[in-house]
This record gives sequence, structure tokens and C-alpha cells, in this order.
Amino acid sequence: MRVCIFTSTNDKSEGGPSRSVPILAKGVSKVGCDTFLMTRETIDMNFHALEGFPAVRLKILPYNITYKQLEQEILIDKYDIVHIQGIWIPIYHYVASIARKYGIPYIITPRGALEPWSLSQKKWKKKLAMLLYQRFDIQNANAILATANLEAVHLRALGFTNPIAVIPNGIDISEYKCRTFEDRDEIKKQILFLSRIHPKKGIEILIESWKRLTGKYKDWNVVIAGNGEENYISYLKELIKNNYLDSSVSIIPPVFGEMKRKLYCESSLFVLPTYSENFGMVIAEALACGIPVITTTGTPWEELNTNKIGWCVELSVENIVLTIETAIQLGEEKLFEMGQKGHMYVNDKYDYSKVGMKNKQLYQWILGENPDFTLLYK
Repeated sequence: MRVCIFTSTNDKSEGGPSRSVPILAKGVSKVGCDTFLMTRETIDMNFHALEGFPAVRLKILPYNITYKQLEQEILIDKYDIVHIQGIWIPIYHYVASIARKYGIPYIITPRGALEPWSLSQKKWKKKLAMLLYQRFDIQNANAILATANLEAVHLRALGFTNPIAVIPNGIDISEYKCRTFEDRDEIKKQILFLSRIHPKKGIEILIESWKRLTGKYKDWNVVIAGNGEENYISYLKELIKNNYLDSSVSIIPPVFGEMKRKLYCESSLFVLPTYSENFGMVIAEALACGIPVITTTGTPWEELNTNKIGWCVELSVENIVLTIETAIQLGEEKLFEMGQKGHMYVNDKYDYSKVGMKNKQLYQWILGENPDFTLLYK
């Protein structure tokens, strides 16, 4: 089976998708699919997940590729199925149009772009796109892939009637070596936020929450790591300064590879107070490194509560304050034990090869090779 996984860009600035899409390609390749990852060239592309894994064939296209050139690139390798990793951007529409024109089955993974919070941003522009082409592209896909049940619920609420498969993102656990008992002396009294620095991530709420706690926990600090628009980062730095938090809250540039793993592992808690995530790769990464997570019901991570590997709460300053304090008061040993449990949970549920097999089963179902596919949302 020849599979084309298409993403408009795999630049590091894209955050989670720049990691999860190559891992998807790696996973479906590992379980036997002849896999091509097709994307457009940018300055800072992220293919770290594919290092030492040549089975996935990369096809890097010119950023301003024409429709005709794209058509030729899609046809030349005679794909059995095309898996599109996003919506709105015109090139995704072109890929869907070409697939329909030549009878190639295609799947669309919206990656959170149809979640209520996302639809509320630039909503008139999105309504126009939906009217002109986007609804047609999605409704005529052979399947839509949601990364969580809640995303599937929202897709159905928008009126899409075609099959929806619910398959989470995967993670390569080997990239995020879990800290061990011997590492405990290196763990700091540090709360980590690591993600895109964007208004939807709730960073102002984290800052306000820490303002209320810093007097009580003077030996703790908060690190905010990531990239984002310069004006927004400047605004956050000013907010930190105006609240006299300079000594306990810092904003640092994004980190990758071993430096990122080290930052995870030296932190006691990971906090993502987000308004909306269709999955939240950084949550899986933090758990893989053995760090308890605090996040919100804007993510699909209620399992943090049920498995006692973290906290998933309604988004408010009061809730974040209460939950951070609850976590700190557990003490170092309990937090470490919780983190170890989280690592085992992610390893069992989100291993990239297991997720790759679920995607392969979806492809086989679409091609009529797997009539017993069970991961469809009703």
C-alpha cells in the first residue's frame, strides 16, 4: 500500500504538528506501508523524528508550487491513498481536488482547526472558506480522522456525515527517555510551560495564577519555553515585569532534541492551561519523560484524572492556582511516583507503532481490505 501523508509545512514554528506528522509517517511505515511524507520547503523544517529511519521517503516541494506541478507530484508515485494533515490553506484544497479528480481515496485530519475555539478566530474568513471549498472537501473525504472523541463530537455537530475515525497522535517513547530514581537530585522546583507562545495557550492565566502563589512558594519558579509572535512575547514579558515576577518567571526560546528532554526532566510539573487542543503533543511528551501534567478540559486529557497521572481541570485562574498548590503540596516523592506512572501509561497507549497500525487499519478499511475496522465514531 502506497501512502502519501501531506502537510503544507513541517516548519518547527508549527509546534505539535511538526512533530506528530513525521511520527505518523514513521508509524505507518513501520507497520508495512510504503510511506511518502510530502511537504513544502521552509527555512526550519523539523524531521528529527525520521533521523535514522530512511523507510519514509521525503518529498520536499517548492513553497510556491503551482497546481499543475502539485498534480504531477501526486500522480508520479501512484498512491493508493492520500492523508491530508490540515485544512483552510489553499494547498490542502488543491490536494483534495487532485485526489478526487483521479479517484484517489483521501482522508482529512483537521488537527483541531474545527474546534469551537479555533472557529471563533477569524470566523468570517473561515465561514467564507467553508462556503467556497472547505465543507465540500471535508464532506467528500473517504474519512475524517479525529485525534479524540470530543473532536469527533464537534465534527458531527458541524453536520459532517462521512465516516469519522478516532485515532490519537503517537509518540516515539525512545526520544523521551524517562527520568529515573537516580535523576531525582537533578529535579528542580520548577513549573514548565513548553508550547507555542500563543493567546490560545492560556499563558496569561498561568502568570496570574503564579502571581497568587509566588509569595507562598518563593523557592519555586516558572519557565515558559516556546516560539511565537514577537509582539505577543513582548507583551507577556511586560506583564511579568508589571506583576513583579521577574525573579521567578522566565520566557526562553524554544528548545529541541536533547535540550528539550533535559528541560522536561529537570522540571517538577508541566502546566498547559490552554483554551483548546485537539490532542496536545507536549502533554504526551511530558508524561513520557515522567512529569505530572496539569492541563484543562480544553484538551482531551481527562484520562490524567482517571489514571492519577496529573490533573485536567476547567480553565480558570482559581482552578489553576488550586491545582498547582495541590501538586506542590504532594511533595517530591509523590510527584516522582506519579510521573513514573504517567510514563508507563503513555508507553502503553500512545506508542507510535501502535498508532501507526490503527492508521493502517483505517487505510485498509477505506480500500475495502479490512471490513472489521472498529475505530469509527458513531
